[in-house]
Amino acid sequence: MSTGLWKGQAWRSVLILHRNESHLKMQLATKYCQIRVWATLLILVLLQACVEPFELQTGAEQKSLVVSGMITDQNNPELNKVTLTWTAPFDSENQQVVVERLHNATVTVQDNLGNSMPLYEEGRTGVYTLSADDYQVEQGKSYTLHITLPDGREYTSRPELLRPVPAMQGISYEYKQFVDVVRNSAGMLIERKSVGFEVKAQVQDPSERGNYYRWDTEGVFEFYSDVGDAPLPARCWSNRGSINTKVVTNDDRLVNGRYFEQPVVVVPADIPTKYRIKIRQFSLTGEAYEFWRLFNEQQSSVGSIFDPPPARINGNMYSITNPEEWVVGYFTASSMVEDFIVIHRQLYAPFPGLPYEPPMGDCRFTLLYPNVTDQRPIGF
Repeated sequence: MSTGLWKGQAWRSVLILHRNESHLKMQLATKYCQIRVWATLLILVLLQACVEPFELQTGAEQKSLVVSGMITDQNNPELNKVTLTWTAPFDSENQQVVVERLHNATVTVQDNLGNSMPLYEEGRTGVYTLSADDYQVEQGKSYTLHITLPDGREYTSRPELLRPVPAMQGISYEYKQFVDVVRNSAGMLIERKSVGFEVKAQVQDPSERGNYYRWDTEGVFEFYSDVGDAPLPARCWSNRGSINTKVVTNDDRLVNGRYFEQPVVVVPADIPTKYRIKIRQFSLTGEAYEFWRLFNEQQSSVGSIFDPPPARINGNMYSITNPEEWVVGYFTASSMVEDFIVIHRQLYAPFPGLPYEPPMGDCRFTLLYPNVTDQRPIGF
């Protein structure tokens, strides 16, 4: 082989290696960008669904303020609250989402007439609640969230109009099989089959156009334990809180003025006992609906390095102190109605998988389920 030919082949090999290396770097950079945004979306889902975010040591990433909260036309402190956290979306070294609760902020909600309501932090949780004594919220008014940090930095939201929401006509459910396409540990697409109860809210949309909805849930189920002959509680209930895995929204663009059924959640078919599912239906403004619609689109599309890099979703929060700062999240003003249904899961058993075996001992202390009580909830 001539020296010139050898040099030409060697040079082509170097170019190929360089091109492959550049392509790999581009893929890794895209993946990292997606992970950062996906981690931020995950935090918002957890906050919106009233799930306690896990708290880790803050890494070296740039912090962003995450705001998730709302006020409603119901004087219920469990509904009227705001959660504030700092987050560095992804700690690449430890492969962790990093969350730091924001303490000692001054948080108020003001209506369009200048009336102000304070929200106070519950312990050191980063959750700021509007007490029943300070509550003064009405449909038809606009509300703005104000946040002042201990170091003087200020944040606010754009005004949110509190719109009415129609009553639910009822709740229906269907026992069915679900087939999802997921990636296995080898990265291959496979079908995953499961069974469950698809629960739907039944809604009569008003005649006027421009109605926007959001739904959330609260799940409570009964379970039994084996106490033998001991005089111990053998029947208990577990409150799972919200069981939604994503934010459920819809508008009346295709159903204006008509009755429709909205799939809200899937209740698991795991143990053959009663399950009470409560659905809360909230009104949204058009801007809030658009925020959560885009949020859900990104939640569904992120997952592969071949997906387009997710873009930032702008909420209604911004920094007064530094207009260039990105603030994550949305503050909502909503009307709310709710209803529940009890699903007799034992009528559909046996379910796939191993037969259910009641745990041994006092059902209050089996440690299998969260928020356990032996006091019978409404509906059981």
